[in-house]
Amino acid sequence: MSSKAKHHNQIARQLLDDFLNRTGITGQGGNPGRRYLWTDAFAVHCCFALARSEKDENYLQHGLHLIDAVHNTLGKHRTDDSRTGWISGLPEEEGEKHPTTGGLRIGKKLPEKAAGTYLNPYKEMECDGQYFHYLTRWFSALTGAYHQTGEEKYAFWAAELIKVTEKFVNKEGETVRLFWKMKTDLSEPSVKSMGMHDPLEGLICTLSIKEFAKKKEISLEELEEDLQKICKDMSWFTTDALGIGGLLLNTVKAGMMAQNGQTLPKNIQPGKLLADSMAGLQAYLGNSPGPLHPAETRLPFRECGLSLGIRTITGMQNDLDLPDLDIRPLENFSGLAEDLENFWLVSQHRQAQTWKNHRDINAVSLAASLLAQKQPRAFCPKTIK
Repeated sequence: MSSKAKHHNQIARQLLDDFLNRTGITGQGGNPGRRYLWTDAFAVHCCFALARSEKDENYLQHGLHLIDAVHNTLGKHRTDDSRTGWISGLPEEEGEKHPTTGGLRIGKKLPEKAAGTYLNPYKEMECDGQYFHYLTRWFSALTGAYHQTGEEKYAFWAAELIKVTEKFVNKEGETVRLFWKMKTDLSEPSVKSMGMHDPLEGLICTLSIKEFAKKKEISLEELEEDLQKICKDMSWFTTDALGIGGLLLNTVKAGMMAQNGQTLPKNIQPGKLLADSMAGLQAYLGNSPGPLHPAETRLPFRECGLSLGIRTITGMQNDLDLPDLDIRPLENFSGLAEDLENFWLVSQHRQAQTWKNHRDINAVSLAASLLAQKQPRAFCPKTIK
């Protein structure tokens, strides 16, 4: 490992150590109730990446401890909710065995609004509930835990989690869509619009575990069919930094599935995802923030989400030997990833409110991007059979 890579590993380790400590996974003074599903999902991947790069078993245990903490916090109703116990409604002992079968809360600071109450999207963003795309992120963390440990329970929890996303499917006549956000108990939607890449992520998750799910008598056929209908004519093009980063991660996952002989629908084949990613990158590059753009006008976790995607796919290009997937042009964007990382590595920039207001997700996202330079596989778990 080069001296620069070692330095980045050290920074990533410090960022992750601080996060684990202040959220109660390690140490004595943190707040164990401070859980947020998106951040925690990437923190799990970071733990596994450090366990590999540092050959430190402690990080494996931190990642597994974090998974249990998420299930016991976000798999249950809030402490300020009149409802108690697992959001699935299962009794305590049974809920421990099936912590994801009712989905998982986002972890927002404000409680969700009462049933039948709808807010404008900006206010709704501050309230708890369940996001489809956060569930798919946690699915990835669980499948990563399965590959890291070989323990089947993590794959089983991932299969049960993707099964529950059927509740997000909205069918009106011949039209099939996904709700973006649901109430905690999945009884009704909180936001009826659909996240742009939600069906793509849902379908990739479903296809990556359907054979394992079948063995466990978890049927995903109807969900797969619905998601294929939604994905059929979708464009995945976006100029949003975080969206492009996620699309690049899904390109890698689709590429690994295709390489393993799995048949994928035309619109989610890796060549299609790569083409839409490249188009988005070209558009983003024309308007990307340069070093003179102040930190107060930028969102770190979105930019680091992009650099993570670039780092992961370029780091895995030797693993993706497909005739219709030429990743070499993406090497031209490695400088962009480095620029984004370097900007947020400046301690002065991390004094901006845009960093402080979302400290946990920003720190974990930067750590993930830095770790993906040498451990890209940690952020794209393989198919489970």
